[in-house]
Amino acid sequence: MAQEYLYVVDSLNIPSPDPQYLLDLIKQKHWGQSVLIVDIGDDFSENILQATANLKTVNIIPAVGLNVHSMLKHEALVLTLDTVRFLEGKLLWHDERFSALYPFSLPYSDLP
Repeated sequence: MAQEYLYVVDSLNIPSPDPQYLLDLIKQKHWGQSVLIVDIGDDFSENILQATANLKTVNIIPAVGLNVHSMLKHEALVLTLDTVRFLEGKLLWHDERFSALYPFSLPYSDLP
């Protein structure tokens, strides 16, 4: 997955549960052949769940389930704004967690 295939959307609310509507939207936005959609929680709207239920090229997962294998398996990655904020917080926490003065300690009591 190259950088030009990362898309950020405001929300995953779509007006129709019709899979063809979602496929047309993906084609209109030029998101590619296979799309991984990631949202902050696992409480997806009914329309997006029904639209992706029988599509083999479009998958939807919560942010905590995001992994490298899933990202590489799909041509495009679509994140919501809330997901970007969540992932940014997790990455910054890991970046700032350790320093030369404060060595690694268990357990992860300061995990956000």
